[in-house]
Amino acid sequence: MNHPAERLRQRRPSKDKRGGLSRFFFLFNPKRAEGKAFALGGFAVLAFAPFEFAPAALLSLIGLFWLWGQAETAKQAFKIGLWFGLGLFGLGVSWLFSSIYIYSHVALPLAILAMLIFILFLSLYMGLAGALARAFYHPRVVSISYVVLFPAVWVLVEWLRSTLFGGFPFLIFGTSHVGTWLDGYAPVFGVLGVSWVLAISAGAILWMITRQAWTGASLIMAVIWLGGSALQEVQWVKPKGEPIKVALVQGNIPQDQKWDNQAFFPTLKKYVTATKQNLDVDIVVWPETAVPAYYDVVAKGALKQFIQDAQLLETDIIAGIITREADHIHYYNAIVNFHHPAQAYRKHHLVPFSEYFPLSDAFYALTQLFDIPFSQFTKGDYPPKTMKLAGHEVGLSICYETAFGEELAELIPPAELMITVSNDAWFAHTLEPAQQLQEVQMRALELGREFARATNTGLTAIVDIKGQIKQQIPAYQFGVLKGQVQPYEGETFFAKWKQLPILMVLLSIFGAYFALRFIAFGKMGRIKQQQ
Repeated sequence: MNHPAERLRQRRPSKDKRGGLSRFFFLFNPKRAEGKAFALGGFAVLAFAPFEFAPAALLSLIGLFWLWGQAETAKQAFKIGLWFGLGLFGLGVSWLFSSIYIYSHVALPLAILAMLIFILFLSLYMGLAGALARAFYHPRVVSISYVVLFPAVWVLVEWLRSTLFGGFPFLIFGTSHVGTWLDGYAPVFGVLGVSWVLAISAGAILWMITRQAWTGASLIMAVIWLGGSALQEVQWVKPKGEPIKVALVQGNIPQDQKWDNQAFFPTLKKYVTATKQNLDVDIVVWPETAVPAYYDVVAKGALKQFIQDAQLLETDIIAGIITREADHIHYYNAIVNFHHPAQAYRKHHLVPFSEYFPLSDAFYALTQLFDIPFSQFTKGDYPPKTMKLAGHEVGLSICYETAFGEELAELIPPAELMITVSNDAWFAHTLEPAQQLQEVQMRALELGREFARATNTGLTAIVDIKGQIKQQIPAYQFGVLKGQVQPYEGETFFAKWKQLPILMVLLSIFGAYFALRFIAFGKMGRIKQQQ
């Protein structure tokens, strides 16, 4: 018979002998909680355009916070957050597959692998949020955990996701609440501020449900939502002069034809003809890379006469086009004013793995997998400068740059209006074009400037300072949007201070938390010494 001590050792659970790689894949063995988190993440996508069911963001956060509170360890909370991210980004950024596989002609297995890596990368941020939330959670003070600490962690991780490695600000939860009372916080704290008050609302409701704290939670909700409604009435900026007439040309050139030599002259003819028919405006706008060639080449050839004629007009004609230095080494995704060719804007926030490859010299073989024309651009100058158009200072941006409100805020207050161009043909018939337009709506709220947005295939639109779409033309068809854009002067609180206030709020919350923990540990130490 075995010794009793030996039998006791046999009953003890054995240590996990799996290697590091096995433990990594253990994260992808979902249990019931992780399955719920995955469903909540996918459900949250309904809050964003084109669905715009804003309550989905609030409901998904309530469920996620509850799961984090139920987690027994930080590791389990990490898994819950990770699976929430897999649901959110797996559905929400599925449009990336279109550009990688369909238009970049990457082999299907590699395209799927690239998608999975990207989704996993973004989901790791959600896992980090879960681990931090569980580390801060205390069952005796769930009100503080749900209403203060969880929202602070959520916004901290959204800020990290928007900043690290160039930033990937896809599906920031505050963006989903354009058009609700909470968007009143956008001109004050920016999109992260809207995310913060949304997360506080989720925590308050969860506190109310789990602890029957009807009075306290209702008071918090009333202050937040009525406060947002009141902020919507604040006039941060004021009109300057008369509205500017614009014509936004939507060429509707399919991506698989855009760089085809046979489509080159028909493409130019379409844009030139549309422009000549709409010269009764102040500014004509062609979308991103509307001219699929180098500016110095077409200026001496296909568009020579048109550009010469444009310089004699009173109308500014700006077009997305590729420019390059005389050394033919540095290329820029740019906007050039044909009326004054010396005026050019060069995109500075490039898209990684699309417009440039990080460490491309070290990973040259990887860059060859992506058959994207002009896929190694050079960054333009930062901070950006305005361009004088129709007698007004105009802020310009290209595609991906509209996701970065703090960077566009560098253009305020000189910029009196904003013009952005994009080529969403890379993501035709996916969620991306609508999500991109919703980003523009949030930027209009943050900066207090109207936006004119010209795109190749849609969605071409004019957005007012309240984030509402004034005019829009149907997507996936050729058209010209003629409308008026009102210049403004002054600046919002966010345009002046950018993300500093919301970061100070986070610093105060975490600083107070650690200070209280330090004091508590000090008291415990003195009690032990007395004993």
